[in-house]
Amino acid sequence: MYKIAVIYSDELEITDAAKELIQKKAYHVEVAAGVLNNGVGLAMKYEAEGYQLIISHGIVGSLIKKAVKIPVIMVEYSNMDILKTVYKAKQMGKKIGFFQYSQFQSYDFELIREILDMPEDKLQIYHFQNEEELREKITDAYDAVDVVVSTSAYMLETAGQQGMKTMMVHLSREAFCNALKQAEVVLDTLCREQDLLKYLNSLAKEAFAGLILLNQEENVIFINAPACNLLKIDARKVMGKNISEVLKGLTVLKGISYQQDIFQVSCNGIDINMKKMILYHAGEMIGYAINLESAKSIKQQKQGLSARYIFADMIGNSPALKKVITKAKSYGKTDLTVLVTGESGTGKEILVNSIHNISPRRQEPFVAVNCATLPQSLLESELFGYEEGSFTGARKGGKPGLFEVAQKGTLFLDEISEMNLSAQVQLLRVLQEKMVRRIGGSKNIPVDVRIIAASNADLHKRAKEGQFREDLFYRLNVLNLCIPPLRERKEDIPLLTEYFLEKYLGENNNLKIPEQFMKKLQSYYWPGNVRELENLAEKYAILSHDNENTPMLEELFFDLSQHDTPAQLTDEQTITVELGTLKDMEMQIIELLYGRMDKTSLSKLLGISRSNLWSKLKELEKGPDTD
Repeated sequence: MYKIAVIYSDELEITDAAKELIQKKAYHVEVAAGVLNNGVGLAMKYEAEGYQLIISHGIVGSLIKKAVKIPVIMVEYSNMDILKTVYKAKQMGKKIGFFQYSQFQSYDFELIREILDMPEDKLQIYHFQNEEELREKITDAYDAVDVVVSTSAYMLETAGQQGMKTMMVHLSREAFCNALKQAEVVLDTLCREQDLLKYLNSLAKEAFAGLILLNQEENVIFINAPACNLLKIDARKVMGKNISEVLKGLTVLKGISYQQDIFQVSCNGIDINMKKMILYHAGEMIGYAINLESAKSIKQQKQGLSARYIFADMIGNSPALKKVITKAKSYGKTDLTVLVTGESGTGKEILVNSIHNISPRRQEPFVAVNCATLPQSLLESELFGYEEGSFTGARKGGKPGLFEVAQKGTLFLDEISEMNLSAQVQLLRVLQEKMVRRIGGSKNIPVDVRIIAASNADLHKRAKEGQFREDLFYRLNVLNLCIPPLRERKEDIPLLTEYFLEKYLGENNNLKIPEQFMKKLQSYYWPGNVRELENLAEKYAILSHDNENTPMLEELFFDLSQHDTPAQLTDEQTITVELGTLKDMEMQIIELLYGRMDKTSLSKLLGISRSNLWSKLKELEKGPDTD
């Protein structure tokens, strides 16, 4: 809700119009009377209370503009407002004096004189810039005019104290409505900018690189957490300052000109690459961006030891996906082991990458190994390393294992359900002792590595069947995340399809999926989940040649529908929930079914009252407890 403060001197019309605004618009409007410093004090109070805009007029409006940082919209008097008031003033006296603050808008007094048939000596204009000058002008006009006219209540009060006749120029309702229209445009623009800044903040927090944004004057308007961490500075102390002043304040950067496009420095023992770029919008230079990244991170990227994805790469707005992302973000702040489960193609790799990229270890290596694709005979030597001569073909000098490569960082064990029992024993020992011993070696090597594992198999079931060590399962399942299959978040399919088409055809593609066919896609089972949907979108992008081709879509969909899917899984009455407490599973069921039916049908199906269902839905909206 927008919060607007209206500060005026003595205008009943404004009060009435503002009250009408409160009734008709979804705004919170506060109306107050105040002149000069009193009005400024009110404005500063409203600014401190979070009001986004002030509407005012006259001298008090001009003073408020100088005193606050939020937008101030001035209600402007029209020539017609002046003409009507001067005409009325003629009934009180033949000579009229119009007093105007010098910084106000100019009025067409020549036209007003012509319409009212008043020569210059009958309609005299007095300009003043301060209170002292105002009193001098009033003294000059005392014997020269019969009536004093002004837009300023304070000015007329001062003239009235000298016994002079006065008349106030009253604002029309139309003038206030025009000011309101301006205010709406300003507030809408401000709202869009704030939304954009929220997205930027969210993205910048997840990025592993440091980012500093400068305006045209090269003052800092944004700095993200990684940049603050790299340079060891407090964002609150550098906002609004010139970048040259900020860099001069860092001893390590003295003597380095930020005018260079690319340079490298060593700060707090870390080598940092800094790159400066000019930013343009609609062909106009709008500011600068300085990208900061540790040389170590760049080296890790070249070696394939960095996480490629962030949470913004998890496409979808469904409640089911949002719930997982919220939990994942809270898990990212910890150092505990995470087990990610979900069907093949749901995006486990993207989620794991994203967790690393917001974790305290994001500057350190991210090492991923797929336990299913790596031959089991080599898995142990890859994970734990080996010494020279430990087996036939062993490299001279030995080789460090992936645990050592991932030191201080994250080790991602994908498809961990396929790890053989021998490697499971070794892994359990490393998790318990925080030590690794190379094959053929006798020395224990301390390791500080966070483990994130993923599986599309039910590890708990496999452990019960003796196919996976139960003690290892519990070691891995400290924190758990289950990514829902695509069939349980069908509302994300249009967004995902649009994303993939843009990915393969570019931002300017005109290719769309017809609405009737989109419904068909949303009714499909998607055994391959998001990966299968991406394959369909890629084929459509290649074969359609940027032109909508419904027969081609039908043919592609026919190919999809040839997959044999278990009958029980195609049943619309079947859902999949993650094992947990009764309450957790109940909330999952409600969340999954809410998108399929109305509240009345859902409450009947679950055997609970509508009010009970409503309270549970409210609880879902609040999200999971991250304490």
